[in-house]
Amino acid sequence: IVGMKIALIGNKVQQAEWETRPAAQAIDWLSHPTELTDQTICIDLLFEEKGEHESALVAFQKKGGVVVVNAVAKTCNELPAGFCRLNGWTGFLEKERMELVGENETIRRQLEVAFLNLNRQPEWVQDQIGFIAPRVLCSIINEAYLALSEGVSDKNQIDLAMQLGTNYPMGPFAWAEKIGKAHVLNLLEKLSTESSRYKPASLLKEEVYA
Repeated sequence: IVGMKIALIGNKVQQAEWETRPAAQAIDWLSHPTELTDQTICIDLLFEEKGEHESALVAFQKKGGVVVVNAVAKTCNELPAGFCRLNGWTGFLEKERMELVGENETIRRQLEVAFLNLNRQPEWVQDQIGFIAPRVLCSIINEAYLALSEGVSDKNQIDLAMQLGTNYPMGPFAWAEKIGKAHVLNLLEKLSTESSRYKPASLLKEEVYA
């Protein structure tokens, strides 16, 4: 797309993880959407923690910009019209394939090109809370906390068992630390309204609220 300019909003940890996959075009890294100038696409990795970004992103969108936000625990119905969602949790940003949700076909085509230029393969999925990979991973993390509370083993041994047994890059407790246990708990609490199998482990709650 001629004239496409991409801005990513994120912190140093997110930037470092994202840049493990070299992009085919330059990226403007910003700390807040009020810093947007002549960019055409904004990917806000901080959105899940920075809800106050919304008004600035809406203003950018009204000027013709395309907005993609890290909103794992929300659906598009809970976001301003036209916003797209991606799984932007830490631990997933270095992956080749990225889960995205977007309802506008024209915007989706623009983002197809943008993400390929960013050395990512967009995977368009159903608009559901938690996408696919975060749902699965949070279920595993929750089960690990239940096993820990039952005295099955300690955190290090459970992490090691998962790594050796499933070839996961990290164990469930290491994943929880990387993502942020508060994010994990928030998603599980929302998913538990759909099914009791997502009911958060008491020990996870204790650690988040400690």
